[in-house]
Amino acid sequence: MKPSLGMTAKVGLLVAGLVSLPSIANAATAMLATNDYVGISFWTISMAMVAASIFFLMEAGRLPGKWKTAMTIGALVQIIAAVHYFYMRDVWVMTGDTPTVYRYVDWLITVPL
Repeated sequence: MKPSLGMTAKVGLLVAGLVSLPSIANAATAMLATNDYVGISFWTISMAMVAASIFFLMEAGRLPGKWKTAMTIGALVQIIAAVHYFYMRDVWVMTGDTPTVYRYVDWLITVPL
């Protein structure tokens, strides 16, 4: 199946967003230690969410019309959560504190979706 222009535009926007994530999430300033399992788990979870959002956007083009909206919203939820987890990782690395505020903001935005 040949990808449509809409699908190409979605993937292009997602890639552009991912390229800008390090500057948005300030990831370039915080380095993870090799034994920082909490920080590594934040990074792993955020990468899994980014991968899931790419999958949802790619599959949205292959599904019948009634499922496209659900897949697109699922991808949006994953991207929002990934950005918050990037921020949580940065707060954890910089301060060593558990960043619960970002988690609650994430839930406040994504749960209604």
